[in-house]
Amino acid sequence: MLNKDKIKRFTAENALLEQFMFHFYRLRNAKVFQQEVDLRRDLSLFDYQRLSENLPYAPSERVIDNNLYGYARYLKEFAGITQDLNAYMEHGLFLGRIVHQDQYHWHFPRIVTMSEGRKTILKDKIPQKESIAVGPYIHYASSFYRDAQMKSLKEKLGKVLLVYPFHSMKNVRSSFNDYDLIEEIKRIGKNYDSVLISLYYLDALDKDKQEAYASEGFHLVSAGHKFDPNFVARQRAHIELADLTMSNGMGTQTGFCIYLNKPHYIFQQDINQQAISKQESRRFNANSAGSDKELVAYQRSYFSQLFSELRSDISEHQRSETAKFWGFESIKSKEELRAIWPG
Repeated sequence: MLNKDKIKRFTAENALLEQFMFHFYRLRNAKVFQQEVDLRRDLSLFDYQRLSENLPYAPSERVIDNNLYGYARYLKEFAGITQDLNAYMEHGLFLGRIVHQDQYHWHFPRIVTMSEGRKTILKDKIPQKESIAVGPYIHYASSFYRDAQMKSLKEKLGKVLLVYPFHSMKNVRSSFNDYDLIEEIKRIGKNYDSVLISLYYLDALDKDKQEAYASEGFHLVSAGHKFDPNFVARQRAHIELADLTMSNGMGTQTGFCIYLNKPHYIFQQDINQQAISKQESRRFNANSAGSDKELVAYQRSYFSQLFSELRSDISEHQRSETAKFWGFESIKSKEELRAIWPG
């Protein structure tokens, strides 16, 4: 049986083969992909199942991961960049000193990340590549809805609690005590007009997870499939509608919420992540050594403690610590980005 990771990384190392595969998938899937993306633009905020359905891979960026969540698309639109980034763009926050194995293999000489601290780690781990910090990616995305639409939604929803349950990944299922989380949401939600549960696309298609939240009268939403270029814009709209944000484990969205000036509360729970097979378990654990995992666990615990207090504002300590990891001080202007990518 062919190892998909080995094939992908062999392709990533070979520029001509990589370029051929890029154009192959664009030619094969671009029309259907764009039609579906356009259809999803007009879907209701609450049509979470339809938004989460599969999308074909039709890349606009040559690095596969750059086509996730719309981060690269909105960064380029913000600055008026028309060329390929010719860089690996990290697809979220990486804790500890973990580096995704794919980053070592892509033939492009640059890596785009969020913070200066992360740049230091990448310089140590992959010294032959230049790293560029651009701050929290959500900065570059405009809200998905027009001002009038946002105003209308806010009037209908009233005071909003937005909840991010810790999500599953491809071939890795996340589990926790759903009852305890729901009871905590209900406790806090008493002071809010609406509770929005933001489900990652994999969980949005899980009937058991849907029912657990829907049966309590919560509103289910999703930013969409990982290949939907409007993912981050929808995510920004969800956060901007909220008065308080909440999760049961830190993630990339934690820093996005703080950057957009929305208080965040983490309900501390034990999270179990289980790969669906031994092969997937090896893949899941391949990116980090034991010491790296210990550092990741420490940082997760640190942020869980940092946001363990339910409060209606953001403390200066919360903001400053979050800023270090998500790179609030590394945001680039249009001119700075165009200087990096002049084409």
